Amino acid sequence: MSKEKNPVLRLLTSVKLTLVLFLLLAAASVLGTLLPQGADIAELKARFGPALGSLLDLLRLNDLFHCTWFSCLLLLLCANLVACTLDRLPKTLRLLNKPQTAFDSQKLLKFALSGAIATALPFEQTLPAVEKAVGETFGPLSPLQAESGYCGFHETGRWSRLMVHVAHLSVLVILAGALAGSFLGFKGNMNLGEGDASDTVMLSSGESALKLPFSVRCNKFTVSFYNTGAPREFKSDLELIEGGKKVRSQSILVNHPLSYQGITFYQANYGTILKQASIELTAPSSDKKIDLVLPFQKPVTIPGAGNLLFIADYQDNFMGFGRAIELGYGKLGQQKDFSARWILVDRPDFHGNVVDHYKVRVSKTEKTNYTGMEVKKDPGVWLVWFGFILLTLAIGLTFYASHKKLWVCIEINEKKKKTIVTLAGRASRNPQFFEEKFQELRTMLELRLKDQPLQEKGVANTKNKGL
Repeated sequence: MSKEKNPVLRLLTSVKLTLVLFLLLAAASVLGTLLPQGADIAELKARFGPALGSLLDLLRLNDLFHCTWFSCLLLLLCANLVACTLDRLPKTLRLLNKPQTAFDSQKLLKFALSGAIATALPFEQTLPAVEKAVGETFGPLSPLQAESGYCGFHETGRWSRLMVHVAHLSVLVILAGALAGSFLGFKGNMNLGEGDASDTVMLSSGESALKLPFSVRCNKFTVSFYNTGAPREFKSDLELIEGGKKVRSQSILVNHPLSYQGITFYQANYGTILKQASIELTAPSSDKKIDLVLPFQKPVTIPGAGNLLFIADYQDNFMGFGRAIELGYGKLGQQKDFSARWILVDRPDFHGNVVDHYKVRVSKTEKTNYTGMEVKKDPGVWLVWFGFILLTLAIGLTFYASHKKLWVCIEINEKKKKTIVTLAGRASRNPQFFEEKFQELRTMLELRLKDQPLQEKGVANTKNKGL
């Protein structure tokens, strides 16, 4: 009596669980493809409404491929595939390693595809003729030790039984690559003006920034246009600086990225960006004026105050009021608690142009071209490619590789003074082709042994029943 499986193990080895997980992952992937990834809750509410937007943000459908529940589904599918493989692989290995034992004609005649030929030729002449015919039709025979007569078989494609397990392994490799990319990789953006350098990537999730182990400098940015005014090509001449030394220099174009230390920079877009702004701060209590030049997104200390001030953002037309800069301000060492305020450049007397207790007037703005780059690191991409190639091969071999086996038994019938040649065979794939080869072998043997068939059974039946 077989030992009953543990309920947890029975669930993990269930094919139904595999199908459910595949359907859930497929449905989630469709949602992740259709919904905007990286959108914040404000954008979701503006596009889908407050209720649905909040639900999408709660379920993390705006960052699906990095959220916890999607990763849990992937891990559960991995566990399911591992359990199924460990449960079924030993049985497959036992079948592959099971030695072939001797057999008799009565056993072979139970096969759906079988037949026997009687010949007056002696055993010593029949055996070489049979071996030659089988060799010409299928391949060489492997003899087995038999008490009397001759037993032999020819087998090909035995390894094809393992292909389903190779397919499982390839799916695990793909999932491992996807998880490695999700947990160890990142995707973000970097905008650089000509002559600027940065080591900070703004992540696509919009929640944080990432420091690179090196800096990227844009030495030059060029763009060419068609006669219609549409951009034809834009190129960035980049320089990578690590430890104060230049380690790499390369131009990137669309579809011609730069890769270094597993991090890839893609040319994504371009435009104009605020390089710096000259501002005048006026303290209301003393009317003392402070002139500052603020580089874009680089904090500057306010003289005599100790607070930091920096340009966080710039818009050419802020809510219809023209040019505006967003000033961030706060105390030194407390950057996380910074506040921000929009200042209207074209309306210097606007009452809202105030930061902290200073009245702000923007006297000059200086723009420059910038290159927009998509920055990605995906350490699992090679695992995904390897798993995909392995899966393609495994599926192809599973459906097209055939396990074919032919059995031959030669016995001497003392009563009829005949030598009886019994044949049987089966194929796991394309049985029609195998039957044609089987019939070709029978016809060849009948001609070479110069006798008529003694028995025919199941020749037209290709259900491949048998051992």
